[in-house]
Amino acid sequence: MMNTKQSFSSSEIIDPQAARGLAKSAYIFTYPLVMNYRTMFMQAIDGEKAMGKWLHLGLSSPADTDIVTPNNDTPYSYAWVDLRTEPWVLTMPKIEKERFYTSQWDDYWGYVLDNPGSVNDGNDGISVLLTSPSWKGSLPDGVARVIQGETDFLGTLTRTQIIGGQEDLRKVKEIQESYKLEPLSSFAGIPAPKAAPTIDWPKWTDGDEVKEAYWSYVSFLLPFVTPNPDDQAMHEALAQLGIQSGSSWDPAALEPAVREAMQQGLEDGRAEMKNLSEGGIDAAKFFGTRKRVGTNYMDRALGVYMGIFGNVKEVSVYLSMPADADGTPLDGGKCTYTLTFTGDQMPPVDYFWSITMYKLPERLLVGNPIDRYSIGSATTGLKTNEDGSLVIYVGKESPGNDKESNWLPAPDGPFWTVMRCYGPSQSIFDGTYKRPDYVTGSLNEQPSIKTQ
Repeated sequence: MMNTKQSFSSSEIIDPQAARGLAKSAYIFTYPLVMNYRTMFMQAIDGEKAMGKWLHLGLSSPADTDIVTPNNDTPYSYAWVDLRTEPWVLTMPKIEKERFYTSQWDDYWGYVLDNPGSVNDGNDGISVLLTSPSWKGSLPDGVARVIQGETDFLGTLTRTQIIGGQEDLRKVKEIQESYKLEPLSSFAGIPAPKAAPTIDWPKWTDGDEVKEAYWSYVSFLLPFVTPNPDDQAMHEALAQLGIQSGSSWDPAALEPAVREAMQQGLEDGRAEMKNLSEGGIDAAKFFGTRKRVGTNYMDRALGVYMGIFGNVKEVSVYLSMPADADGTPLDGGKCTYTLTFTGDQMPPVDYFWSITMYKLPERLLVGNPIDRYSIGSATTGLKTNEDGSLVIYVGKESPGNDKESNWLPAPDGPFWTVMRCYGPSQSIFDGTYKRPDYVTGSLNEQPSIKTQ
């Protein structure tokens, strides 16, 4: 473990009510920290996986559960780097102009640090330097810029567009294999520094995020964080709960009533996140640098809760679509739906757009007879009407052979959908673009076309 980077005063809590309120705030504050550890453990620690090694995937499917709300448009490449002793260099290859790719990098707090790739740099390839918060070296030759977060570990979700369908997967895999990560010493041809101390990583168990064990993960992770002065009050709140960098959290040192209050506070924080996530909210504000998201800890936590590694609005915008035109939550066990885009209502994007289906409450992809998990401008065979309008049919049963090309299968129960816009226009940024609403139909009737 590393030495504490900044100390915070602590005091014994004797008032369970105060402990409950502090624990709620602390849970919301630290939720991205712990859930990013969960993701890193699954992708870079557990089993034969390792830091600095790519994990390239094909198209997401219902079997993929590493992250919630995965997309089905851009096969993912994951990697995590340990920056305690030296920076790493990411090199992206040159690719064809019409394909979208972006290498998003986040720190443990869920701040989106940068996106080398199509939107920010074009498609001619680029090298960037990934550094710890304390690194102050000079930029090596051949490297465009520095990506620096607030934690000693950074992770990427790198997206590579698939064009047309499964037949393009071979080309996507070629591009994925061309992504390169290497320590700065290897890139520059200089001696490598002494290895960092070995870490005894705690095994992640799903469900710990709602148990008392949650706080042990927080205390374990704090030494890998460089505290920002803006977060001073939250670190002091953690210290009041006995959670500090450089020491293990000992719940036995607290009164039983305080421990119970902390659990209630954790549940309070989680309940508030769940409640807020079920509304029609602007997810674009959840993702970005500290300069953009700042100390709005609930927004930061919601971004991780609803879609960890969601991207910044300049690269892609996610429009939540949780209900029909009357505000009723979507449910494939009760209704069918149509979604009609008029000719001038198609999402204005530089690359492409899609709508992805997720079952609730898991927010994971939904198995279906045609293995279709999203639908949009890049869907093969999608049919538009003579007037330029587009009707999408959403339901658990096929709308019929003549309409199946435009069918987005739904589960037999509650669901949630997200519209993703890649390379969005200003009208999507500022909210002047208005997407259509779902129109509800009966399960006993074939969906009908209704223009918005």
